[in-house]
Amino acid sequence: MSEYALELKGLTHRYGKHVALDNMSFQLEPGRIYGLLGRNGAGKTTLLNILSAAIFPTSGEALIFGERAHEHLAALKRLCFVREKGMYPPAIRVREVLKACEALYPNWDKDYAQRLVQRFELNDKKRYKQLSRGMESSLGLIIGLASRAPLTIFDEPSLGLDAAAREHFYDELLHDLEQFPRTVIISTHLIDEVARIFEEVVIVDKGRLVVHEPTEQLLSRAYQITGPADKAEQAARNLKILHRDSLAGVAVISAMGEDLEEVPGVTVEPLPLQKLFVYMTEEEEK
Repeated sequence: MSEYALELKGLTHRYGKHVALDNMSFQLEPGRIYGLLGRNGAGKTTLLNILSAAIFPTSGEALIFGERAHEHLAALKRLCFVREKGMYPPAIRVREVLKACEALYPNWDKDYAQRLVQRFELNDKKRYKQLSRGMESSLGLIIGLASRAPLTIFDEPSLGLDAAAREHFYDELLHDLEQFPRTVIISTHLIDEVARIFEEVVIVDKGRLVVHEPTEQLLSRAYQITGPADKAEQAARNLKILHRDSLAGVAVISAMGEDLEEVPGVTVEPLPLQKLFVYMTEEEEK
């Protein structure tokens, strides 16, 4: 068995002349929570579809615990992919969906699934077509958590959920991973809200890997520098400038690097992950 939960080797996918994934390579270790970030059209959906064997790569390979998903049923049994939009028959009842999951996922915990149904206040007698957008998301979260799959992927897991329900999910995920360690990938646009649980961040843009780094390490060298324009520029002169704003002689500079200069009269704050993501992908576009 591979030491990696997921390994990409030169993964490339083309739609005609459009390159959706461009020679992407990285490895994800088991037992960690990863944030998969990218703008619309960055290649995230193509990547996730390849991992779930919905499409084939043009070249390269994606290995789940050392096995190609589209060639090995055993690899798919180790994966739970909770899509942004579930694809269930409209007339099927929630309890029937959960019953089917018992056969799909070898590690399925029926009792835990029922506890989650109660915690998320989901009526398991309802038909899928009767569910609100938030209820659909809740069903996906229940499946992803109760599957206890060695590799679990959540694609925009909290659409339609209120703040309380989202916090329930984050708390449940962290608590359950303590008892049943596994690899989790979360693809989301609510970056700052969920950043606290990411152990590592993977950022893709225009089909290329931009960043793969431990979250704490990445943020430790990302700054928001505020002060008189000349002093702010002095503090950031040895850093990579990501973004500048200024008003009435006061500058706000977002920058990255190791050599921040201490300058009196300048305020330095950590740059939030969401702003860092936006500015880094803007830099890539430039």
